[in-house]
Amino acid sequence: MEIVNGADDRASYIVSVEFLDGDGTRRASGLATVTDLEAGRKAVENAQGLGKVPGKMTCEVAEVTRIPAR
Repeated sequence: MEIVNGADDRASYIVSVEFLDGDGTRRASGLATVTDLEAGRKAVENAQGLGKVPGKMTCEVAEVTRIPAR
């Protein structure tokens, strides 16, 4: 997934995702993280979780946590 820091300061991001089967049933959850992403920059990260989703699978963002750099 692409994580974009659209703010004016450096920050880290934790993105919680849900993996859904073809019927839209939640089968697994996972995370993607990026540390110290500079203002205006983007990062491409893989969301990884535990469990397997048989057949067709989609991924939805459940929550994003932004942690400003100190």
